Amino acid sequence: MKNVNSRKEIERIVFYSKEDGAASHNLIKAEKLLDNFSFNQNFTLNDLLEFYNVKLYFDNDLFLTKWSKSDKEKYNQIIEKNWSSLKERFLKINDLNIEEIMNDLEYRYKNNFWELINKLSIYKNISHSTFSDILEKFSSQINYILPQKNIVQKFNKVTRDFLLSYKNSAEILLSQFEEKKSDKKSPKFYFPKSLSLSDKESIISVYLDREDSNLNYVRLAQKSKDSNELKLSDKTKYKAKKKAEEQNNEIIEKGHTWNIRVQGGLSKDQDEPVIFKNENGLIEATYSEKYLDGIENQVNLFKAFSYLFNYTDETSLIYLVSKASELDVMERVMGLKSKNEYEIGEVFTRKEMLSILQLHLIENYLKRKDSGIEQVINSFISHINELLEPNNLIFQIRISDSPELDKIRTLLPDFDFLLKQYKNLADDGTIDIELLQVSSKPIGFSQITSQNNIKYVYSNDELILKLKHIFFSDQSHMYYTETFGTKHTNLFDLLTRETVNIEDFANYQKDTIQTLVKDGYLKINKEKNVEIDKITLIYIIREIHRNELLSYWYYPKYVRDKIDLLIEEKKLFVENTLFSKEEVKYLNFYLNQKIYTNGYDLRNKYSHGTNTQSEQKHKNDYYLILKIIILTLLKIEDDIIINKKTAANNVYKT
Repeated sequence: MKNVNSRKEIERIVFYSKEDGAASHNLIKAEKLLDNFSFNQNFTLNDLLEFYNVKLYFDNDLFLTKWSKSDKEKYNQIIEKNWSSLKERFLKINDLNIEEIMNDLEYRYKNNFWELINKLSIYKNISHSTFSDILEKFSSQINYILPQKNIVQKFNKVTRDFLLSYKNSAEILLSQFEEKKSDKKSPKFYFPKSLSLSDKESIISVYLDREDSNLNYVRLAQKSKDSNELKLSDKTKYKAKKKAEEQNNEIIEKGHTWNIRVQGGLSKDQDEPVIFKNENGLIEATYSEKYLDGIENQVNLFKAFSYLFNYTDETSLIYLVSKASELDVMERVMGLKSKNEYEIGEVFTRKEMLSILQLHLIENYLKRKDSGIEQVINSFISHINELLEPNNLIFQIRISDSPELDKIRTLLPDFDFLLKQYKNLADDGTIDIELLQVSSKPIGFSQITSQNNIKYVYSNDELILKLKHIFFSDQSHMYYTETFGTKHTNLFDLLTRETVNIEDFANYQKDTIQTLVKDGYLKINKEKNVEIDKITLIYIIREIHRNELLSYWYYPKYVRDKIDLLIEEKKLFVENTLFSKEEVKYLNFYLNQKIYTNGYDLRNKYSHGTNTQSEQKHKNDYYLILKIIILTLLKIEDDIIINKKTAANNVYKT
C-alpha cells in the first residue's frame, strides 16, 4: 500500500450530515480505505481525523447496503482502534504544541479539530494567553471555535476582545442572527456572554462605515429585526439603508443588473384568449378583447382572474406565491438572504409584474365600458352572498373620485372586517356583527378558518422529505447519468421520460437505487431498467415538492385514499384554514412588515401614517390592495363551493 501521506493526493472522506446525499460516494471511498488498512502504518493526525469522519457515518447507522454483518464488524473494529489512537493524540495537546499541530491541519478537518478539543475537554490544557495567540495567528478559525460552547465560555473575555477588533465580526454576527440558512444543519454559534448588545451594534456600525463592506451583509443589517441576541437602533438601520442604496447604485452604473422584462396588451383581432411570447428575455402576454367581450357578466369576468390571468392554479392555490421549486440553483445559493425577508426569485418577480400589468389591462378595458375593477369586485361579493344565503358578508368597495390615499384608508379596515366575518362564519356557522364589533384588533391571515374540516395537506415527516429530495431536487446526486447527462434536473423526470438501465448509474448511485428498490419505491424489470413503483405516493410527494402542500379536495379519490392512509401513519398532517401556509406568507409580504422586512407593509404604513406623500405611489399601492382583495375573494368562493359539494366533509376533525 502507498504511504499514508499520499492520502493528500486524493479527496479525503468528510462527514457532513446524516441526510447528506454524498453518503454512498464517501462510503465507497471508506471501503477502499478500510480494505487497505494495516495496523503497522504510521498515521498523521489528518489520517486519524479521516477515520473519525468514517466513524461519524457508522455512528449514524450509515453503511453500504452490500456490506454483510461480518464486513460491518471488521470495519467497526478498525474504526474503534483508530478512534482510540486519535483520543491519545488529542490528550497530548497543550500550550507547547497546539500551534504546530494547527499548522499541519488540513482545511477540511479544522471543524473536527475544534469539535474534539471541546468534546474531549482539551481546552482545559490551553492557557488564556496561548488561546489569544491562536486567535491572532489563525483568526479565520473563529468560525470553527464559536460553535463550541465550552471553549467560548472558558475564554469569554479573550473571545470578546478578539471579536471587537476582528474585521469579519460584523459578517459573523449578521450571518448568525439575520441570514436565512439554506442548510438547516448549519451550526449554532455561541458568543461570549460579555459581548453585549451595544458591543454587537458597535461592531456592525463600524462595518457599515467601511468602504469595503459587502452589500449582502449591509442588506442584512438594513432588514434586521430585534431579537434577544441582536438589536439595532433605527439610526444604524438607516445607515445600512443609505449604504445599501449607495452600493446598489454603483452596481447599476457598472451594468451588473438582473434584467426581467414583462409586457402586455389587448388585441381587438386575436381569437385566442391569450398568446404568450418569450423573445430575448422579454415575456409578452396579449389578451383577446373578443374573448373578454364574450364573457356574459361581471361575475364571470371576475373569475377570469383565476383561469385567464392565473391568479390561482388548477387546485385553487394562489399561483403568485414564491415557491422554492421555482428558484434555480443560482438563486438558492447566490448571496446572503435575510431570514426576515420574503424569498424572491426571477420567476416570482415575473409573476408579480405580470399580475399588476393584468390589473391595469382589465381596468383600461372596463373603463371603455363605463365600468371598473371596483364594480366587478362588488358584483362578485353579491355572487358570494348568494352562495352563503341566509348569511351575508358586509363588504363593498366605494366608487368615488377621491384620491387613492383616502380610498386606501377606508378600504383596509373594511377588508380586515371582511376577514373577521368569514372566520366567524367558518367557526360558528353564522355571522354575528355585534360580536365582531367588540374588538378592533386586526386579524392574522393564518387565523382565518376554512368551512372544511380538511383543506390543506402538509408533511414534516423525515422519510417523505428525504424521498422528496432524492426524486425531485436538482441538488440530489441521482439524476445525472453518463447516458443522459444533465438532460433532466431530477430523478423523477429521468425515470418517467427515459428508459434507464441500472448500469447507466454510477457505483455510488447504485447503492441508493438498490435501497429504493428494497424499500419498494423503485423496481428493476427483466431488462434491468429502473422504474418507479409506488407511483401514487411519489406523485403525492411531487405535489408537495411543487407547492409545499396539497389542496386535498382537488385530487381524485384514489389519491385522496392514499393521502388518508399517510395521514393515519402520521406521515402527512392536515389543516383547515382558508389560506395555506405559503399563501399566508405571500399575503403578509404585502401587508405586514412585522413579518417580512422587504415587503410592501401596506397595512401598517397607511394605518400609522408613515406612507409616502407620492400620489403615484398611492395609486400603485391601491392596485396592490385590490389584487389582495381579488385573491381573497377567489379563496372564499372556493372554500364555500368545496363545503357545498363535499359529502364527506366531516371525516376529519382538526
